[in-house]
Amino acid sequence: MAKVECLVCGRVGSAKTKGSFLITIVLLFIGLLPGIIYEIWRRSGGKVCGSCGSQNIRLYSPLPKQIQQPIQQETQPEVFKIPSKTKLVANDIFSNNAGNFVKLDENGVEQKNCPDCRELIRFDARKCKHCGSILEKTS
Repeated sequence: MAKVECLVCGRVGSAKTKGSFLITIVLLFIGLLPGIIYEIWRRSGGKVCGSCGSQNIRLYSPLPKQIQQPIQQETQPEVFKIPSKTKLVANDIFSNNAGNFVKLDENGVEQKNCPDCRELIRFDARKCKHCGSILEKTS
């Protein structure tokens, strides 16, 4: 059986079922229904502490022992040297939209220019509402 720790009294040991088996036997002799109801109550709600009867219990897990090791001198992390002169290989992703401001309509939706008629349309439009041209998706 698993060891449990009572949070009220601090006892570590096995848990027991609440109530008494003797009372269950007596109630079964007096009447079948009271005995069955009492046994259902005993088995519902889990286990209790063996000494104080509290339901405030948890599985016992002993604290791990900390092994003290001698303190060693800390080593300094290596500093990586970055070359001073760098060469631009390609434009970054963000330089593509440099200087293009987001245009918003009266509903606060982003707009872009139609590639054919240059009228403002929604950024997610599939077809231009002014000239009727089909638009390609731009990722």
